[in-house]
Amino acid sequence: MPRETVLNIASPAEFQISPAFFSLNYWTLKFDQPVLKQLAPLNFVVLRYGGETVEREKIERADFNWAELDRFILDCRALNVEPLIQVPYTGADPEFAASVVRYVNQEKNYDVRFWAIGNEPDKDRRTQTLQKWLVDWRNFRDAMKAVDPRILVFGPELASAYDAKIPANDWLTPFLQTNGDRVDVISLHRYPFSGNVTNSSSIMRDALEISERVRALRQHIQQITGREIPLAFTEMNLSWNWRDSGPGSSSSFWAALWMTETLGQMAESGVAMVNIWNAHSDDSLGLVNKEADTRRPIYYAAQMYAEYGDRVVPLASHVGNVTAHASRDSRTGNSYIVLVNRGRADVQFQLVLNSGEEQKEGGIYFDLNSRKHIDLTMPALSIMSIALDSQFNVTRTIVYSNEMYNKQQASVISTP
Repeated sequence: MPRETVLNIASPAEFQISPAFFSLNYWTLKFDQPVLKQLAPLNFVVLRYGGETVEREKIERADFNWAELDRFILDCRALNVEPLIQVPYTGADPEFAASVVRYVNQEKNYDVRFWAIGNEPDKDRRTQTLQKWLVDWRNFRDAMKAVDPRILVFGPELASAYDAKIPANDWLTPFLQTNGDRVDVISLHRYPFSGNVTNSSSIMRDALEISERVRALRQHIQQITGREIPLAFTEMNLSWNWRDSGPGSSSSFWAALWMTETLGQMAESGVAMVNIWNAHSDDSLGLVNKEADTRRPIYYAAQMYAEYGDRVVPLASHVGNVTAHASRDSRTGNSYIVLVNRGRADVQFQLVLNSGEEQKEGGIYFDLNSRKHIDLTMPALSIMSIALDSQFNVTRTIVYSNEMYNKQQASVISTP
């Protein structure tokens, strides 16, 4: 992906997919060669440095780990991805935030364009905390932009307080009213479950409803600010709970089903960036563990979209318990289809690449203007990715199922 295309982040037009969409969080330092080898095939485009809040009364320049920041930039360059840097908020001030921008883009000449301020301020729900945050965020942003006006500043990085229907759980509306004229990208976090949920139906229901929620959020942002501001989820996983390992945890197979469906719906509903939490760690949340010898189920969800295109292909599924997402690459003409079978039985159906045909039960119809039909069988509880060349020939299939998860097997990649 050309760098200038990623940096020109914007709300994608209808049927377009943001070039900055498929992204990750850094979290555990550093990426050695085994980790790089595991992550590189996923083709993500932005890597976020953040997640921690430095709990100090005052941050001095000598306190900050500048070498760690350098290491992060080097890892981004090794993977050919764009960095997104979160500057500290707790214990910091606008002058310190400006000094981080100055170090990165003037002293080191790293030319980092994506920046965020603080992390999840809504974890402290006191009114005085909100009022201070609204003023401070603006001052931080202005100080950072004064150093480098080219940077784009993300905010407000809320953990969960962005429900416009419940004023007590809505820090987003006050932020938009106060700073909607200053923010470049609206950034939120999403962890819908606590980690110990056992109801798999509620997990998938959440994923199936995300498109409606995203569209309502985007409409709310536009109504309050009068601007079309890009929307990003700079942290996202099934659960924030890194200890538990049940169906609702991010180490479960249900996390792979949920993530695959959620990514497809968010791409189609105009989200500009999604940063999966996280790239690698030894808890339940990493795509790979720190030793890079274990891939968790969400790794395979990300794998399904590793070569996804930049144009949404409209479709209609008439197969029970199966949803589909499809795209086309405008540069190559290749098409990509991602399928989710949330049913507990194997299913056989047809992919019909012409949505103008008479639509019947047992088929998924794609607006690809081709007469080709593809017979397909999906295992119970599985995800699948199919790549087609410009002539609609299948060039690669990836399958990952609950049975493979139970047997601790990797996804199966097939080529003709």
